[in-house]
Amino acid sequence: MFTTIRKHQRWLMLVIAILTVVAFAFLYNTTDLERVGVNTVAKIYGRSVMQVDIEKALRNYQLAIALGQLDLVRDLAGAARSEDEAAENFIWNLMVLQHESAVLGIEPGVQAIVDRIKSLPVFQSNGTFDPLKYSAFMQEQLAPRGFSEQQLEFLVRDTLRLEGIRHLVGVPAVLFKGQMEMIRSRLAPLDVEVIRFSDTENVKTQEVSDEEVRAAFDAKRESLQMPEKRTVRYVAFVLPDSEREAKDKSRIEALQKLSSATGDFAQAMSDQSLSLEDAARVKGLEVRTTPLFAKNGASSETLSDLDKDIVTSAADVAFRLPSVGALEIAQLSNEGYVVMELASVEHGRPLTFEEAQADLRANLVAAKREHEEQAAAEKALSTIREQLAAGKPLNEAAQAAGAKVESFKGLSILSADSAVEQRQVLAAALDLSVGSLGQFIPQPEGGFAVYLAARGEPDATLLAQQMPMIENSLLREKQMLMFAQWLVTARQASGLQILRRAM
Repeated sequence: MFTTIRKHQRWLMLVIAILTVVAFAFLYNTTDLERVGVNTVAKIYGRSVMQVDIEKALRNYQLAIALGQLDLVRDLAGAARSEDEAAENFIWNLMVLQHESAVLGIEPGVQAIVDRIKSLPVFQSNGTFDPLKYSAFMQEQLAPRGFSEQQLEFLVRDTLRLEGIRHLVGVPAVLFKGQMEMIRSRLAPLDVEVIRFSDTENVKTQEVSDEEVRAAFDAKRESLQMPEKRTVRYVAFVLPDSEREAKDKSRIEALQKLSSATGDFAQAMSDQSLSLEDAARVKGLEVRTTPLFAKNGASSETLSDLDKDIVTSAADVAFRLPSVGALEIAQLSNEGYVVMELASVEHGRPLTFEEAQADLRANLVAAKREHEEQAAAEKALSTIREQLAAGKPLNEAAQAAGAKVESFKGLSILSADSAVEQRQVLAAALDLSVGSLGQFIPQPEGGFAVYLAARGEPDATLLAQQMPMIENSLLREKQMLMFAQWLVTARQASGLQILRRAM
């Protein structure tokens, strides 16, 4: 037996070694298997979406805004109520768009992408492609964010995919004859009488009790939150005052120098593993720290001009930094760049009653006053309607109700130079029939109601000039609606499962 072992000892030792490695790997592996896939943010079309995929898509969103690709941003962001929601919608809908365009065979060619890039307004001078503007954009917008021309090409490809699918699903959109007749009637000039109500007349001072404030606090307790606040340390690279008025090529060259300096500074930090303070010390630059500020840019402290620029231009970027010590580069109002590091986070918390009561009391007073104004105006309008039904002229009926009347003649959607107030009056009168009185429309100071005195005929020449544009606009709106409906269906079919928030 021992002779056999000695004879085959080399391969036996090899087998034992392999078994030992396997045993240790199995028995002493400290990996928490439940945490495998912890970086998975979502699943879509049966595949996992990792955090790195989200970050890549978010960069596409930021680049689309910088390039002015607003159709892509608008159509994929949907009816978002905040920038974060818009970015999140964009991310998931972009993945749906890319998948569905491949299924439908809508894939733009290289030449189409090149032609579109050259036609982008951001790269144009006097209607033609400007290589200098293209180069400046690469240096000022792409390089500081770690982008290359490849990201630009990917984004333009997605824009062309969007246009292809939008055209495909929007082909059935048409304008029916009845719809056009209704549009033409709404283009007619209107003679409108505006009945104005003052916000001070017949409205007494409102009182709010402590009990009412406490009840409002209890009812809204969960929504009354002190927002999260952050501070950032930063090194700014900004144009000196002497160069801020520079034009054209001189300005581009100055910004290119800033862009290069920003990139060199960030690269040195990365290559040499330097902290922001150490890298600034080596370069002889100043590190500054902002006061605490909220995501909307509000700060409880007075901000210096540079701090204000940081907070105004880069608040969204600062609130996307994942943890204290994280770094990012942001642009400053087209006058420079900033390398910033998240310095501290003051987490949001529920407001105490003492902190919330002043705003709650003010809101309750305003609500009571608005209710009182609304009731007074409705009472006056009721009196005016009774007077009109009895055959009284509008001026006399309004005077009896203590209101004033102002006349507007020939208001029309086709008038390009209408003031804001005229547009508000026109919007309130469009759907009224001649001789009818509309509802009370509250305003910051008082409010008004409109009486449609007459509806004329639109100017034939102006109508002929404007109708093609109006028809195209209405048709485009229908096509956008059809695309939005298609996108909802396609997203539902994608099997999207969001496992955790990525932003």
